[in-house]
Amino acid sequence: MPRQTLVLSAVMLSVVRYVLICSMLMLTISGCIVVKSTPQEEQQEQENEKKPRIPMLPNKPSVEMSEELVRSEQGDMVCVLPATWFLLNAKANAPQAVFAVATNPDYTLGLAYSLLRKEDTFDQLLQKEGMAAIAKASMNRRERRTPATKLVGELREVMVGTKRFGLYNYTTDNGATLNRVAVFRSALGNYYECTLTEFPFTGRKLPTREESEEIFNSVLAVLDF
Repeated sequence: MPRQTLVLSAVMLSVVRYVLICSMLMLTISGCIVVKSTPQEEQQEQENEKKPRIPMLPNKPSVEMSEELVRSEQGDMVCVLPATWFLLNAKANAPQAVFAVATNPDYTLGLAYSLLRKEDTFDQLLQKEGMAAIAKASMNRRERRTPATKLVGELREVMVGTKRFGLYNYTTDNGATLNRVAVFRSALGNYYECTLTEFPFTGRKLPTREESEEIFNSVLAVLDF
C-alpha cells in the first residue's frame, strides 16, 4: 500500500476517533446538566406532593346491569339500573329535588337520584377542596333536615375512570341500616346526588354490606355526566 494512502487512512482514523470522543463528551455533559426550577415551580411541586392521591374505583360494573335508563330533567346525567331493578313513581312521596327512584325486586334496596341545590360557593369549594367539600355540604343539609342523621366513616373523593365523586355514608337508626351517597357535578354545572338506601320495613333479609357496596360501585361505574 502506498505511503500516501497509509497516511491518509491514519488521518481519517484520527478524525473519526476525535468525533466519537467529542460526541461522548457532549452526551456525558448533557446528562449532568441540572436545570434549576423557579421558586414558583418548586412551590407548585411542593403543593402537589402534599395533596393526597385520589383513590380509584373500578370503572366497569361488577354486577349485571339492565337497559332501564334514568335521565335527569336537563339530560346532563344518565344511568342504567342494576338488572331486575325497576323505577317507581318518584312524584308520589319523594321530595321535589328527587327525579328518579328505583328498587330491587325484594324491596330491600332503593336508589334515589336527585338534584343537589347549588350554593354560590360550590364551584369555588370544588376547585379548592375537591368533591369531598361538596359531599360535606350535602351531609350538613341532611343533618339539618333530620337530626338523627349520623356520618358513618369519612367524607372522601374518588375517581371512577375520569369521573370525580364525593362519597359518604350515613345512618338515621344508629347503624341498623346504612345509606350510601355519591355527589357529582355534570358538564352543565349542575350538582347531583345518587343515594343507595337499605329498606328494613319489608322484614326481609337485607343484602350484606359488601353486596350493597358492590351494587353502589357498579352504579357509579355506569353513571354518565
